[in-house]
Amino acid sequence: MGVGEELVSKKERMRLILGLMKEHYGSMEEQKGANDPFRTLIATILSQRTRDQNSNRAATNLLKDAKGPVDVLRIPRDEICNRIRCSRFYNQKARSIIAVCETLLDRFGGEVPGERSLLMNLPSVGPKTADIVLSHAFGRPAIAVDTHVLTVAKRLGLVGGQAPPSEAKKTLEGLVDPELYRYVDEAFVTHGKEYCRSRNPRCVECFLRSICIRD
Repeated sequence: MGVGEELVSKKERMRLILGLMKEHYGSMEEQKGANDPFRTLIATILSQRTRDQNSNRAATNLLKDAKGPVDVLRIPRDEICNRIRCSRFYNQKARSIIAVCETLLDRFGGEVPGERSLLMNLPSVGPKTADIVLSHAFGRPAIAVDTHVLTVAKRLGLVGGQAPPSEAKKTLEGLVDPELYRYVDEAFVTHGKEYCRSRNPRCVECFLRSICIRD
């Protein structure tokens, strides 16, 4: 099979996958729209290596009376740690959040930049975090490849088994139109959490079992 034929095959496979996901998960209309850039950025940093329930609680605790970097920097470091203690690695994350807030004030007038390269120059902001902020806060097309998206993409035969996140992002974004990036992101993350888990995946119950290539 040539490169062109392989691409067509993967696009057809993606269409099938998304069709089945929409039947199972719905259109996920509630996931659309834009959120506050600063809150999105801080919440995403807190979500790193942490369960959603705990990271959401940490973000709520920290930002309950803080609307921007100036407000956060007025909170004593020990208090920041206490507020985000339910998030794993809270000491490290407190340092990162303080550094991010300082950088936003020093370089961007306190505003979160809307460019990927500028976001990735912020402390503790990598490709995934930058793409989440772009997609969720600025409404710009981007697939944020986290461990769930990468695992699902590999097991469903959309990317190679050794593909790094950067390659998976490029491949996935080449298989669908930009207006579907957000849906792919949300649906793959949901599927990774509910069925296609790294450990103890629910293969027997999975509605995509017939097209999964996992051994």
